[in-house]
Amino acid sequence: MCGIVGYVGPRPAADILIKGLRKLEYRGYDSAGIALFDSGKLDITKAQGKLENVEKLLEKKRKDILVNAHCGIGHTRWATHGRPNTPNAHPHTVGHIAIVHNGIIENYQEIKKDLIKKGYLPKSETDSEMFAFLVFDEMQSGTGLVEATRKSFLKLKGACSVVVMSEREPNLVVGARNGSPLVATVDPRGGAILASDAQPILEYAREIFFLENGDLVIGTSKGLEFRNIKTGKPIKRHSTKIDWSPEKVGKQGYDHYMKKEIYEQPTVLVDTLNGNLNRTSKAAFNLSTKKGANILAKAKEIIIVACGTSWHAAMVGKYWLEQVAKVPVSVELASEFRYRSPVLRKGVVLLGISQSGETADTLAVIKDVKEKKIPTLVITNVKNSTLSREADSTFYTHAGTEIGVAATKTFSAQLMVLLMISGFLAGKKAKTKADKLKIKNLYSDLISLPLFLKEYLDEKSPLVKQVLKTANAVQNAKGFFFIGRGLSFPIALEGALKLKEIAYIHSEGYAAGELKHGPIAMIDKDMVAVVISPNDHWRDKTVSNLEEVKARGAQIVSIGNSGDVMLKKLSDHWIGMPENIETKTTSDLCFPFFSTIVMQLFSYELAVLRGTDVDKPRNLAKSVTVE
Repeated sequence: MCGIVGYVGPRPAADILIKGLRKLEYRGYDSAGIALFDSGKLDITKAQGKLENVEKLLEKKRKDILVNAHCGIGHTRWATHGRPNTPNAHPHTVGHIAIVHNGIIENYQEIKKDLIKKGYLPKSETDSEMFAFLVFDEMQSGTGLVEATRKSFLKLKGACSVVVMSEREPNLVVGARNGSPLVATVDPRGGAILASDAQPILEYAREIFFLENGDLVIGTSKGLEFRNIKTGKPIKRHSTKIDWSPEKVGKQGYDHYMKKEIYEQPTVLVDTLNGNLNRTSKAAFNLSTKKGANILAKAKEIIIVACGTSWHAAMVGKYWLEQVAKVPVSVELASEFRYRSPVLRKGVVLLGISQSGETADTLAVIKDVKEKKIPTLVITNVKNSTLSREADSTFYTHAGTEIGVAATKTFSAQLMVLLMISGFLAGKKAKTKADKLKIKNLYSDLISLPLFLKEYLDEKSPLVKQVLKTANAVQNAKGFFFIGRGLSFPIALEGALKLKEIAYIHSEGYAAGELKHGPIAMIDKDMVAVVISPNDHWRDKTVSNLEEVKARGAQIVSIGNSGDVMLKKLSDHWIGMPENIETKTTSDLCFPFFSTIVMQLFSYELAVLRGTDVDKPRNLAKSVTVE
């Protein structure tokens, strides 16, 4: 989730790096830094927190460094290994080497042990620093920077990208990619720019090289060279011209805003975590919104009110809050709740959820209960919205502008806030070592989740291809039933809603156990049953319901753990969660984030196949400000 910029050429490097990092801030980060060549020596400036902290430090340096340095690398860090502080910030240096890194080095502990045996002493808590030591060690034997970077990168396991430079070879930057994105361009004035995506580059050039996995890129004052990491041999890469229109840049190459926003979700989750947690604290789930945290800590019961997609998020939140935090929770449709005469007991807290912060029914509920002196909280995506002003405290989702009418990234961000709240309340009640360990593990899973979700969302991944293949196979179905149990039940509801919203296909979401109580009468060979069945304690019951609809001729589309051979055999179309997701994310509580992506992509592909206006579906508005 980190941001990388590298530059070599005639322009002042500091200016290129700072501007570039500014355009990568959307990725989410908790520290930043740059490395420049100052008379052949590395000059490092880095700081915890926002990029402006680095800029303030740069203002105190000699102006000639900022003007005359023409080669450098910069970085915004999203902490995974090691606390978000200045020592763990990038660039990392080892002797004459400076590196920036995006992704995870899975075998860094083994590398670290070998390096310590050789007498090296790591200074940071990060996995990234190990790569700097590897390059330094290779160059100690006389190897040049390019070859040392190539050999060192081959020793890594995990999806990542790096950019490296050395005092021994000034005016040279070397990048390598395996998984985490890396792009490059030739500066029209001479030189080269490397970055995590095209945004930092488009001000200077429109011809962009998108590196493939296994590519090594060499940037010099003369331009770019590409090599194969395994062989070291030169390779050719063709550039892509990016049209500089606001519409095209806004979509970042995607056909629709909705698809772009689906693929932005890993970044959105990073921003939501950063915006709601005090990441510098050693304690898990230390909410940064103190007033909201104090209100939650006193809650004996929580009532959640919402509409549409936000209501589905609330239902997932109910399962989490009751299972993890042991707090009684009621989930209500705001449009119904406001016209009832609910019994509000002492100790209740009302939590409203609204993407826009302007949803009329939810706003009316907040106002009504405030008059009754009930504490109110809000989860919303829009700062200074009416709901955020009316409520006692607000938790923001930090999803950025969502242009597609059908909610995608805002839904996942709402889920993230609800799971954080569940972890926070559970932590307040944890007494035994076992309970505290559960909270710690859940927190670890949540911090790692965006990176794993990013792997899951690779457009070339087998899973994404399978979603498209499945959509093609069932596009002519008469209707769809989405079913699930437990945490998967609200996701089934959301899947059905998405299909209605953007593809205009009849679809219904049900708790799987309710099918036999009426809906099963609708099942025939022209219907599709989409079954969400992870390997949780509801799994066997859900499979039994699957067999009931299968016996009546429905086509079965199943989403489950990739190792579930029985579920796969029962299905006409199978979408299995990637193995690395199952092994890396240890908690079943995180599964809704992954099944949600499948629901969104499945609905999107069906809508595209039917030729509907995906971003602006008929009869719908982004913000529902009327009853």
